[in-house]
Amino acid sequence: MTYPFPVYPLETPAMRPLEIIPVQDQGRQFLLVRDPMGVLPGMAALPPDPIIIAILQHADGTNDVARIAEEARNLSGMIITADKVRHVVKEMDGALLFFSDAFRDTWQARQDEYRKLPVRPFRCFESTDRLLMMKTLGDEFRRHKMGRNSPPEKLPLPAGNSVRAILAPHIDYKRGGETYAWAYQAIEQHTRADTYIVLGTLHRPASHLFIATDKNYDTPFGPVETDHAMLEELKALYPHELMAEDYLHADEHTIELQAVYLKKVLGDRPFKILPILVGSIDDYLVLNPPVVPHEVDEELSAMIKALRTLLQKHGEKVVLIGGVDMAHCGPEFGDQQPNTEEIERAIRQQDESALAHVESVNATGFYDTFRPSMNERKVCSIAPIYTVLAALEGMDLKGHRLNYHQANSPDRNTMVTFASVAFAPDKPASRIILTG
Repeated sequence: MTYPFPVYPLETPAMRPLEIIPVQDQGRQFLLVRDPMGVLPGMAALPPDPIIIAILQHADGTNDVARIAEEARNLSGMIITADKVRHVVKEMDGALLFFSDAFRDTWQARQDEYRKLPVRPFRCFESTDRLLMMKTLGDEFRRHKMGRNSPPEKLPLPAGNSVRAILAPHIDYKRGGETYAWAYQAIEQHTRADTYIVLGTLHRPASHLFIATDKNYDTPFGPVETDHAMLEELKALYPHELMAEDYLHADEHTIELQAVYLKKVLGDRPFKILPILVGSIDDYLVLNPPVVPHEVDEELSAMIKALRTLLQKHGEKVVLIGGVDMAHCGPEFGDQQPNTEEIERAIRQQDESALAHVESVNATGFYDTFRPSMNERKVCSIAPIYTVLAALEGMDLKGHRLNYHQANSPDRNTMVTFASVAFAPDKPASRIILTG
């Protein structure tokens, strides 16, 4: 595909959108750089010296190195030449931090490499020993069924193939295992679908809101086949670009973790998936007067209509899955203070407000809960949850909330919240909640 970003000469460098995290370790300070686009392997560490700070603040493609050197002199009171800034810019370009020729070439090579692969490889499991991975994951999934918040042997959901959609976490299995178990027990016991349409949260910038791939998803338990016939049906219903950025599936974990769980719990039962990554609709939160997202976003409106058509046409043979998390709070996510018990309670209250609209299958009500704070608690999956809810509206379903959990790190610097929900007819009337 055509390279979609501008290229700037290093004489007027332009920083890419990167996450910059100040870190202090054993008295030393440095800046940790994380790449939301996934092109930079791992993380880079930068010293917080005046030249680096001036580049981070002023390298926007309009300021040349002479201007950046002047800003560095103003910051430090030191003699800093344009040649010194050029040297640092060149070193940073080696780490692919700018929209430059080097970044464009690396980006293009990554996309070409992905498109040549026969399947989308699994990324969340590092061992090359597949048998060892299968054993390790088998042990892990058994643990998910043995915790104090694990699901009962039989879920009190309507009998038969009643579940038309679920929301499951996309956090790692260690923290989210019991919540995954609730969601996928609903899949195992209350669906017999041929195809699971998986909407995974996209954590990186993209030119389009929805991105599908035609590659099968490999897992340690074997590949999960993509439903190419269903993909063609979706393309016929959805009049916008759907495949141009499919390379974004390569490093995004949110669908992979659903594919692995599906493969494990369904075993030899034949099924396929239709994997679709979903970007962000947070920008609509700032508009005044407020708007209903799918009334102003053509891609969102078209996808909701297309998914609803597929669900209605194929009935219980198609089930919708959202791979979604909720709040991200604490210094690790840019907040000023650790997650105290008071903050935990406040986040739970806000999550409960949003989940009430999930239970009533009310997409607009769900979205509106984020307006007062402009999504201050950094819920990453607003768009896929909204899409699921809007696609299900009018189908006489209820969101049966199965489990909600807050995973807070021991130092309280990193908290992620998530839930599992099964969408089925409104019987039984009582909802199931186990909170951790």
